[in-house]
Amino acid sequence: MELDLAGARLDLHRQWWLAEGLSVSPVLWRRRAGSRVSAERGPVPAVEGVAVRVAGPDWGVTLSIELQFDGTAVLVYLASLGWVEERVRVGSLDVWDALLDDAVQRASRLKVRHAQLLAASCTTGWLDWVHGELWLLPDSLVRVRGGFVDTVVNSIASGVPEQTATGVIGYDPVAILGGHRTNKVIPFDGIAHARLHTGLTTSGLAVTMADGTRHRLLWLSYEPARRILADRLLPVLGSRLIR
Repeated sequence: MELDLAGARLDLHRQWWLAEGLSVSPVLWRRRAGSRVSAERGPVPAVEGVAVRVAGPDWGVTLSIELQFDGTAVLVYLASLGWVEERVRVGSLDVWDALLDDAVQRASRLKVRHAQLLAASCTTGWLDWVHGELWLLPDSLVRVRGGFVDTVVNSIASGVPEQTATGVIGYDPVAILGGHRTNKVIPFDGIAHARLHTGLTTSGLAVTMADGTRHRLLWLSYEPARRILADRLLPVLGSRLIR
């Protein structure tokens, strides 16, 4: 894809974002060493990337968007706690346009949050065999579906380490829940009661929310999710947690 054209599209979006009251940097051009020849302008430095920064008055992040010469778009959501990076392959100007719109919409909702990975083998029931990741946030649990390869890897790997470091993730409940019907966002303040159980091969958590909604999460027993959840949920739920 021609970066000159992509830069022109980016500049058009920039004008729209400015009209919506967002704070937007000028379009930034990164040039490679060497040059190409233009019949009209003579030698012209070759473009290596085109980028922009966007922020909103009530956003929790600053968004940096860069399209590199190989067609890779790098999205960085930067906050005081840290930053989250995503890389997306862009094959056409239409895909680039859609990515710009989606990235700005996501940035308006996304928060960079502390999180701890509890399990890589999490499913949502006995009929759900595709593994996903289970994350512990300060005020909620998040389950994100993986894929077939993740499921195969987990069947032969040792799982999440017992002492899993806490990092940061991009927390966007709308995108998480819209990503797949088995994805979960479970806020602690909405839990009516919960039950943790342990089996020889599989452990799990059954949750009933205050509005009557029920959730079931299962994971391989060698992962540390049950122990960490017991420590975290007991102060929150007290007698409403069965272990």
